[in-house]
Amino acid sequence: MSRADGSRGCRIRLFDADRSDHELSFDAALARKPTERQLLWIDATAPMDPDAAAALVKRFDLEPPTTASLKEVLAEATIALHGSYFRLAVATIASRHGREEAHWLTIIAGKNVVITVHAEPIAFLDDINSRIEADTLVGLIDSASFVASILDAVVTGYFAAVDAIEDAIDRLDARSLRRDVRDDLLLDLIALRQRIARLRRMVSAHRELFASLGRPDFAAIAEGDVAEPFSAVAERFERAIDAVQNGRELLLGSFDVYMTGTAQRTNEIVKTLTIVSILLLPSGAIAGFMSMNIKPPYSADNPALFWVVTLLIVGLALATLVILRLRRWL
Repeated sequence: MSRADGSRGCRIRLFDADRSDHELSFDAALARKPTERQLLWIDATAPMDPDAAAALVKRFDLEPPTTASLKEVLAEATIALHGSYFRLAVATIASRHGREEAHWLTIIAGKNVVITVHAEPIAFLDDINSRIEADTLVGLIDSASFVASILDAVVTGYFAAVDAIEDAIDRLDARSLRRDVRDDLLLDLIALRQRIARLRRMVSAHRELFASLGRPDFAAIAEGDVAEPFSAVAERFERAIDAVQNGRELLLGSFDVYMTGTAQRTNEIVKTLTIVSILLLPSGAIAGFMSMNIKPPYSADNPALFWVVTLLIVGLALATLVILRLRRWL
């Protein structure tokens, strides 16, 4: 998309149901008045160039709260109705280096016009653009339905974040079940718990926003038949909330696996030490008896006595091992 005419960081596309969609320069986009069979999408990177922001404000008659979002994206889940348009602020989730980060997106939607504003790159906006680039019927979609598709992609990102956490939990479970574990996994479990809690806070903060999408006052401003697409998005959002909660329960299960594995390894260590003690106990008793400071009924100077004692100790040890094996304690 075009990034010209003093609109650095903007990309603009006009979707036309009667012709192929095409890119527009910033000035051409401001001069364009989309018809009922067209949809104008302006994707801007905040903070916008002051002149470009002022031109957008003037062209689409944006109110001060909306104007502020062109300068700095609001980092709070927001839904606002402004008469001829509505404004949303949602957090998209990006997973980096085992950590979920919130990249905030502001969406401004009026009649046949959608403006998206964000400070960081958002991959699914590129995917949406690529997917519908050759679809001439997009021009028939009203702005509210287009916003619904963007919100659906946002919710898909929530599911992807949950999948990444669940994959990490699976890897942790595999490490917990290994018999040759040498490292302590407790710190990893704590880090995953904090990761899930952070994702849950980010996602649940949007509960009121998604619940508001189906309200009559919102539908009146959004125009068009938006009840069904927004209801579907709200339903998927609730499933995302459930998925985050399920991830938390999986982590609790991983903690049980970790504790069970730790207890098992501890039992094996105690078992080994007990067997060693049992094997050494007869030899210690015999050695102590032979070293008593009394006159024994045998000659202590006889070299053969050493081998007799050694064979006796070895024989008792072997007999002990055989008994333990027969009782299946080994």
